[in-house]
Amino acid sequence: MINLKNILLMISVLVLVSSCSDDHDHEADILNEEEDEHVHHINSVTQYTDASEIFMEYPALLINKEAGFLIHLTNIADFKAVTEGQLKINFISESGNKLTIVEEKPVRDGIYIPKVTFREPGVYKMILDLSGKQLSDQIIVEDIDVHVSHDELHKHDESEEEHPDGISFLKEQQWKIYFANEEVVLRKMQGSVSATGEILEKPELYSKVISPAEGVILNKNNKKIFTVGEKVKKGETLVVISASADANTNLQKIKNDYLLAKAEYERVERLFEKKAISEKRLFETRLEYESKKISHKSILDQIEIVENGYAVIAPIDGHIESINFDLGDQISSGQELYSILNPSRIILKANVPSVHSAAADNSTDACFLVEGFLHEYRISNLNGTKLTTSVRLNKSNRTIPAYFEFDNPDNKIKVGMFADVHVKIGEEQEYVTIPEKSIVNEDGLETAYIQVEGEMFEKRIVETGIRDEGYVQIINGIKPGERVVTEGAYIIRLASLAPESAIGHGHVH
Repeated sequence: MINLKNILLMISVLVLVSSCSDDHDHEADILNEEEDEHVHHINSVTQYTDASEIFMEYPALLINKEAGFLIHLTNIADFKAVTEGQLKINFISESGNKLTIVEEKPVRDGIYIPKVTFREPGVYKMILDLSGKQLSDQIIVEDIDVHVSHDELHKHDESEEEHPDGISFLKEQQWKIYFANEEVVLRKMQGSVSATGEILEKPELYSKVISPAEGVILNKNNKKIFTVGEKVKKGETLVVISASADANTNLQKIKNDYLLAKAEYERVERLFEKKAISEKRLFETRLEYESKKISHKSILDQIEIVENGYAVIAPIDGHIESINFDLGDQISSGQELYSILNPSRIILKANVPSVHSAAADNSTDACFLVEGFLHEYRISNLNGTKLTTSVRLNKSNRTIPAYFEFDNPDNKIKVGMFADVHVKIGEEQEYVTIPEKSIVNEDGLETAYIQVEGEMFEKRIVETGIRDEGYVQIINGIKPGERVVTEGAYIIRLASLAPESAIGHGHVH
């Protein structure tokens, strides 16, 4: 079945190509008008700085003959055309001769077309200084050869590098789509084993709030009731409960028992210091005091006695996760009122297949991707740590749980989410890598597109290896220093499938 989306994309490519063809024919005329019956040679340069890309074409250069340079400038912050700015160009020969050309603005977005007449032959350095609000940068192009005659040109002429299987995709086309490329580099990566996972709360940062006594939640005593999701601070009043007479009596008894036990212990302690009582009596009094203290503290951790009842207070900082009462409800002792969750630090439970039990035991790090997010997280980058590995196999799914604790920036990761996990194994090593998003699956083959020149691309079938934090190891097919298409690869693929008459071969040389 033909995919409608692919058809629409193909049509878009064809329209994009045709919209650029007239402009490109004009640029080709600028280059070809410098040629004559003895010479047919176009030089091209593609270079990158930290801020820009230059793709430049120019004819064979002879002294005393005007030559047009066709310069495409791209802002690599977004891979769009440079639309404004003065371009000052200095040609400096090995002997120190200098020729300066100034273009006040591009002839149209991204394109400068300076014309230059050289008076002396030699090898020149070309220094381009771009100054503008959009971008300021300096680009240096070495080895610009200027010849005396056609005969000398033929002596030095080297065959131009050809790309017989290349895909032409013009700068004007690149600027109109969501396009980007990236230099292929060696990157440290670490092997991993795949696991399923889930996000759990940290036990000490989760609390159920229980009513320690019975009573009624009256409207008049609760002008402000927290809602689900609201943030609360430890010690903040959550709700006021009007206690029954029995409840008040019970709470007051716990408080009185504590105060009496404390006073008795302090009295016995003084007597013991005077050797008026035995150590056994001191020990028994201390036990009684500690028991009453624990009971009293557990109440104080949950409530404060107020004039119209008792106020239930938040035991931890966090967010209200659930509310289990309504105004006017009769509350019983032990009833759950709220649950509070502090998601600032949470736990990843990785269910590692039992065949990788050694990885579960020995790994100290993991990467994971949670539902709804494109960004892959790494435990060690989130101030995280390995907590433990379960000593028991989960018989239902034959996995061994491994637990990792980590910070949750801006509370973006939600407790209860499922995760795809890569539990790290072995040591980090350097590999040739490209972004995973650069890979295009074509009929079951993993492919990527390399930008070999400013307007020329090659399709590469690649052999991939380990994957780590959004990057994939390239075992075969791409070398360091090449530039891989990271955005727009599918459009490049469609361009390769379009009729040759529609796509053309870039500039006419």
